[in-house]
Amino acid sequence: MSKYCSHCGAELIPNARFCTTCGKSIEQVGEQKSEQKIERKVEQNAERKPVVRKEPKVSKRGIPLAIILSIVTCGIYTIYWQIKLTDEMNTLLNKPNATSGLMAFIYTIITCGIYFLYWLYKMGDNVDALKGKSGDTGILYLVLGLLCLGIIPMALAQDAINDKADGLY
Repeated sequence: MSKYCSHCGAELIPNARFCTTCGKSIEQVGEQKSEQKIERKVEQNAERKPVVRKEPKVSKRGIPLAIILSIVTCGIYTIYWQIKLTDEMNTLLNKPNATSGLMAFIYTIITCGIYFLYWLYKMGDNVDALKGKSGDTGILYLVLGLLCLGIIPMALAQDAINDKADGLY
């Protein structure tokens, strides 16, 4: 016996939790509705466009707030920020097989911070690629990391991501 969405009348996939047509949650849908009720509901919703939900792939982040949160949380927010920067940069540069943000953080822990310097260098190269130019940004980020100023390259990388999210590149 088929189940139908109580909101739009579309036929549901067995054991579905959400309607694939309108996206509404399936709570308790009766086993069958009469064909007339379903047709009437479909006609009412015929003018509506199907709901297509796209999760934002890249989120803009306020740089001053990120720096303040990194300081106030004694670096805990920096961990989250590094993970998000890595994942968003991989998304923007269409690198699905690149090292994920979580793995970058784990490598940083395992290597007692040495991987973070490599991460800064690669992030600088990624910023150059994002801007569509070649340069030595990776070396600049590495030098800042060696001077224990790693939060500055993170802020600069976030600025590049924010600019890309605004469509400036």
